[in-house]
Amino acid sequence: MQQKKAAVFYEMKENGEEFFSARAMDSINRGVVFCDEQAKILYCNKQYQTFVGISGEKLIGKNIRSVRPGALVPEVLRTGKTIEGKLRIENGQEYFTDIYPIIEEDKTVGTVSMVTALADARYIKERMLELEKREMVLKKRLQNSNGANYTFSQLIYTSSLMEEQIKQAKNVARHEVPILLTGESGCGKEVFAQSIHNASHRETGPFVAVNCAAIQKNMLESELFGYESGAFTGARKEGKIGLFELAQDGTIFLDEISEMDLELQTKLLRVIQEGKIRRIGGLKEIPVNARIISACNVDLQACVEEKKFRLDLYYRLAVFPLAIPPLRMRQEDILPIALSHLRGISAENKTNYILDAQVEKALISYEWPGNIRELKNVLEYMVILSEDGLLTMDCLPPKISGRGRRCAVKLGKIEQEEKAVAREIRSLSETLKECEWQAIDNALQRFGYNTAGKKEAAKALGISLASLYSKLNGSPCRRL
Repeated sequence: MQQKKAAVFYEMKENGEEFFSARAMDSINRGVVFCDEQAKILYCNKQYQTFVGISGEKLIGKNIRSVRPGALVPEVLRTGKTIEGKLRIENGQEYFTDIYPIIEEDKTVGTVSMVTALADARYIKERMLELEKREMVLKKRLQNSNGANYTFSQLIYTSSLMEEQIKQAKNVARHEVPILLTGESGCGKEVFAQSIHNASHRETGPFVAVNCAAIQKNMLESELFGYESGAFTGARKEGKIGLFELAQDGTIFLDEISEMDLELQTKLLRVIQEGKIRRIGGLKEIPVNARIISACNVDLQACVEEKKFRLDLYYRLAVFPLAIPPLRMRQEDILPIALSHLRGISAENKTNYILDAQVEKALISYEWPGNIRELKNVLEYMVILSEDGLLTMDCLPPKISGRGRRCAVKLGKIEQEEKAVAREIRSLSETLKECEWQAIDNALQRFGYNTAGKKEAAKALGISLASLYSKLNGSPCRRL
């Protein structure tokens, strides 16, 4: 009977030889014990034998309580319920035990127990806490510096144009293809990239953003691909992991991709084709699995025509190009975005800010060259100038309210008047000089232009010869 029950723990090899899975059990660093419905030991691994100090031959067939008087196996057999993490102290030994019932046809026919010495449990706990701490630090780093915070549900719009673009973005998010986002500065390209990431199958992976224009060209390669120890002067001794590796199983967002130099473009093309990177100074190729979303605010095709961007890389990155419309092309979205941002400012400042009707019209009619970023800046500017929470035309920047143009016109009129007065004053001065020069010229014509004539002319004019020479310097007279 006992052998029949023990057969549950046997498996047959292809040649028919019985092979007990003791090898697998012995590889576990915890004590393992199988008992039948009478609490008799059917099997125990080497770790358990070491733990109780009795060899396996002497344990098999014995009741578990003859070995461990306080064993809880009978309780599990009676109740059919699992006992986990139970701290036990027996024969001076402290240990944790987990006991699981073996159920067949709604009947408990045996148990499997796992025993962990307290010293081992403490070590495991410390290791788990250490790993958990490291994981939390890494997650915090990724969330603080590279997290994707936006989703499509947070985008504010009412225009059909924006609705169509978001629909396309949601569709492509589910497909593992590179995406090229184009649009003017401030229109929300990174917000789109984060929303695409969070709508994709990679949402649980990292989102790593890098602005190719913000990093020096000679440093961008080390940022993207990392470097090995001693790869170059000033490199860290331990080397550095690259952003592509950090983005493993997630998304890497390459903003301002048009600013990447041609040499690095070639290396990026190889990464896309091979799915591998090589750190600077390294020989090992490291597999990477990161989706690429790139963005630029210029015509990338024009850059290709100007030989500033590789055509083959363009086709690799722009598998699905998506243009984000500027704010001026979707005027119906201006007020909803403004009001939403204003609610956030109101909550932060604990003041209810309201837009005047004239201000609303001014915001809608403005061109917004800086798009959403400029709109938010303008609202924050207005809040500073507001005294009672009502945002009026006087709170608007001059470039939007028109005060700047009116001031320019007024200043222009004042400047013209000042110039006219200056011209009148200069005309009187010039008239006096012309009369003076005419008198000198008449005297010189009468007495002559030689030295003797000039002496006589000075005497006739009632001035010294030196004064005459001084006045003649720069004089329009025909001769000196």
